[in-house]
Amino acid sequence: MSQTIHNLGAYGSVVLAKDFSKDFINAFEHINQRDGVKITPLAGQSQVVNGINYAFYCLVEPVVAPDVAKVNKLELIVIHALDDKYTESSERVLSRPVLVPPIGSFDGVALRGEFTEAEQAAAEQIESLIGVDYDILAAQQQVVAGLNFVFYSVVTPATRNGQAFFAEIEAFRNLDGRLENFNLIPVKP
Repeated sequence: MSQTIHNLGAYGSVVLAKDFSKDFINAFEHINQRDGVKITPLAGQSQVVNGINYAFYCLVEPVVAPDVAKVNKLELIVIHALDDKYTESSERVLSRPVLVPPIGSFDGVALRGEFTEAEQAAAEQIESLIGVDYDILAAQQQVVAGLNFVFYSVVTPATRNGQAFFAEIEAFRNLDGRLENFNLIPVKP
C-alpha cells in the first residue's frame, strides 16, 4: 500500500491496484457493488476538484452459468468523493466490442496470467522496447490475416519526472510472426 498523492485540478500518475492506498480502496468499495458482475481494479488515478475524483481502470466480468459464454470487458469508472460520500460520476467501456461467438471480432479481455501464447509473446516483445516502461495488464486479440492485438497498459516514460499513464497499445502480428504497426493511445479519464 502506498501513500496517496492527489493532484490539484488534473489527474496524477497512474497507480497499480496492488499499490492502492486506503483512500483508493475505500472509493473502489463503492463501485464494487454492482449486481451480476465481478469488478477487479487494475489501476487508478486521482485528482482534487471540490472533493476527489478517483478513476479506476477495471476488468468487468459477468457472473454467468458455466455453460454460458462470458465476455469480459475493460471499463474506466470514475468515482467522486466529497465529505465521505461516494458517487459514480461516469463509466466508459474501453475494450473493443465482442461478438458471441467472436467470429471476426476481438475476443473478451484477458488478464496477464490468462494470455494466449501469441498475446504473451507480443506483450514480452513490447515490454522489451527501451525508452518507456510498459506494465501490460490485459489484452484482446482478433484473428485476421495475422493477429490484431490491443494491450491495456500502464506506461511510464523512462525519464526523471516521467508520469505514468494508462494507455492502449494496438499492434499487428503478420503471418510471419513479426509485430508491426504499433500504436500507443493514451487513455484520459
